[in-house]
Amino acid sequence: MIPSLDRLLERIAEERLQTPDGPGLISALLQQKPVNRLPLVFWRPQNTAVPGSSFAMDEQFFCKEKMLAAHLEDMAACAAGTYDAVLCIRPNFGTVFVPAMLGLDFTVPPNAYPWLTSHFTKKQILAVDPNMVSSSAMMERCREYIAYFRQILPEWIHVYMPDTQGPFDLAHLLLGDQLFLELYDDPAFVHHVLEIVTQAYIAVTKEIKQALNEPLHQCFHGHALARGIVMENGGARISEDSATLLKPEHIDEFVLPYDKAALEEFGGGFVHYCGKNEHLMDAYLQMDCVRAVNLGNPEMHDFSKTMHQVVQQQKCYFGLWPALEGETCREYVQRMRQASNQGRQGLILHWDESLFPQYTCGEIHALWTEAMTQVTKPDQR
Repeated sequence: MIPSLDRLLERIAEERLQTPDGPGLISALLQQKPVNRLPLVFWRPQNTAVPGSSFAMDEQFFCKEKMLAAHLEDMAACAAGTYDAVLCIRPNFGTVFVPAMLGLDFTVPPNAYPWLTSHFTKKQILAVDPNMVSSSAMMERCREYIAYFRQILPEWIHVYMPDTQGPFDLAHLLLGDQLFLELYDDPAFVHHVLEIVTQAYIAVTKEIKQALNEPLHQCFHGHALARGIVMENGGARISEDSATLLKPEHIDEFVLPYDKAALEEFGGGFVHYCGKNEHLMDAYLQMDCVRAVNLGNPEMHDFSKTMHQVVQQQKCYFGLWPALEGETCREYVQRMRQASNQGRQGLILHWDESLFPQYTCGEIHALWTEAMTQVTKPDQR
């Protein structure tokens, strides 16, 4: 039995606590406009398990009503901590989304996200037409789910893009680990594959934006979560986990040109990757079309160095930062303030709700706002 969507929406509307200026602060910060304080987006790891409590992943994947109910269950559990964020939902098809449109087989388990069960051979991938995404069964399913979500949801819950990954990640999904051998054995072939997947990424994004009635150069994005951001100077997100495995010359040749082409088609965007690669971070921060960087493993990075780079390059860091051992809540907030040009630049923090569980979201947001709006005295500089 599907839970009542009306009741879930009523609960979300009743419990939602949202600051009126929060989304505007996020948008302004991404545009490098002056802000009077940094926004704060509360975070809990909903993306580490199947969303909701009523349905397995295979049930959600093949039923739009069950998928929407599951995501509304997740949203209802965190609506009271909305504050500066926007509430948002996406059709959740996992990383197989674009590869399935290009013809790869996949499976949907009950308790995990979908995964691919095949890869292309070199001969097969040479026959792939990136324009086939428009008429694929997966695209039709996505359009159907988006139309249903938009019909049911109020305007203050935003539907956003499924997981489109990024060009190099897509190439890895299509070819498997053979891709890394081909970097040396047949670089021309790798470039051909990257041309195909970049065209597919752009075509898929345009198709979905049309279904969302979303401008090419703007977007809402939750990055797999119910509380997200609004970006008015960029319409896309790129995920490039596999690129962290490459050496600098391969990043320069096989990753950056294709990411740049994909992002520029949509007026810019933000990038995500797990792992650590200093060259990749440096390169993204120097790209004009990159508005923000999200790290999947911030614990692997030097906080002070990274935030200095972000501020110097006039970008944003959007994501988690771990607390130091023994650090108090107030000390953590002050560290974030000092690293972000005294709370004025470069940081859209995902506040991990498990960091200081003795505080409510409301208490944390009040403490954060107080710290970010305090006047900096000369001896504090």
